Amino acid sequence: MSMYNMILATNESTVVAEYEPQPRRSDTYQNEAALEQAFIKMLSEQGYEYININNENDLIDNLRKQLELLNNYSFTDKEWDSFFKHKIANNNEGIVEKTRKIQEDMFKI
Repeated sequence: MSMYNMILATNESTVVAEYEPQPRRSDTYQNEAALEQAFIKMLSEQGYEYININNENDLIDNLRKQLELLNNYSFTDKEWDSFFKHKIANNNEGIVEKTRKIQEDMFKI
């Protein structure tokens, strides 16, 4: 049975996506590790790349890599340290301000 999900609706048009749901329910107990592996596998099948991040430094390194790829630009270590400390992780800003900056004011970064 086909299903439709509305992606966008305006006064002029509506965009929908058609998909056929596939049964993925397991009848057995799934521990947390198995559930995590199944979730990673499902995302990988959808084109996502698994990156093993174990600590804050790994996360920051991945952020740098992704920003460099996105902008076709390579930071020097000095540029990255300044950019990260003053624009992304400014100690004078709280979590709300940092979140707003990333989500709403991305061009100011």
